[in-house]
Amino acid sequence: MLAPVSDTAPPSIQVIKQLIAERRIDFPALLEQAMRLLLSKPEIIAFGSLQSVAQICGVSGTTIIRLASRSGYASFKEMRAAFRQHLIAIARTNQ
Repeated sequence: MLAPVSDTAPPSIQVIKQLIAERRIDFPALLEQAMRLLLSKPEIIAFGSLQSVAQICGVSGTTIIRLASRSGYASFKEMRAAFRQHLIAIARTNQ
């Protein structure tokens, strides 16, 4: 499990994908379900509130907060910022 560390930058979405592929992050079923959806549709979290993201993922807000923590983010807002940066990077490469 990846733990948030205040001295390091939060992980990028590419890093999260790599850690998942390498099985260095292990998610319980509900967290995995939510992360799969968010990785496939990053706009859900990039433009959503905690409650809207939780509702779309079919989990509670607390589960989304746990997902952020388990993924190495200090907060939901930090995870949302990483997804926003990811979408910006995609948009720049598609120009």
